[in-house]
Amino acid sequence: MDSPALCLDTSVLIAFLKGREPAAAAVAQAIQARACYATSITAYELLFGLVRAQKQIGEEELLGALAIAPFDETAARRAAILHDQLIRRNEDIGVKDVLIAAICLARALPLLTLNERHFARVPELQVFTPESFLAQKI
Repeated sequence: MDSPALCLDTSVLIAFLKGREPAAAAVAQAIQARACYATSITAYELLFGLVRAQKQIGEEELLGALAIAPFDETAARRAAILHDQLIRRNEDIGVKDVLIAAICLARALPLLTLNERHFARVPELQVFTPESFLAQKI
């Protein structure tokens, strides 16, 4: 695993669990080639979905294969500043996505997501879609 670490967003993890391409292939490749993280916010979103649906589709096993990047004080400070900036530019992406982005920024982790439209608004955050991730040479 010589490639840089990568954070996997909720959207691509759900697509992976449901076998939806190209996200499923991108997540599988990422887990095989890199140190992969999910944020504590993503863990919450996956577990909440599990509770609501009252059935598992592999969420627990998938989370067990990923390191969890917590929402700590450094990320909280980044989130507060980021959320203010986005609101002032009338580009709010919602609290959970702000928290995910701030965790990634605090740890210099690029993000693999299906929600490029939201996360592309975050300055300094490197964002990959499944297509762009699969197209790069690692």
